[in-house]
Amino acid sequence: MAVYAVNINERTQAGKSLFLYLSSLGVISERLTQRRRPAIDEALEDVRKGRVYKAESVDAMFKQILG
Repeated sequence: MAVYAVNINERTQAGKSLFLYLSSLGVISERLTQRRRPAIDEALEDVRKGRVYKAESVDAMFKQILG
């Protein structure tokens, strides 16, 4: 079986329609439809939004995590 890579601009109506059509046929791999951001981008966003925690020691960290 051959594997092809096709770039579809999902911002246009034609691109959305084509993507939905190919998805309905089952020719698009499920893992390709689930886009994830790189972990570094997620980590940097956490820092920007203040979702970081500090602990004085490993024991204090586990107390924070486990309650």
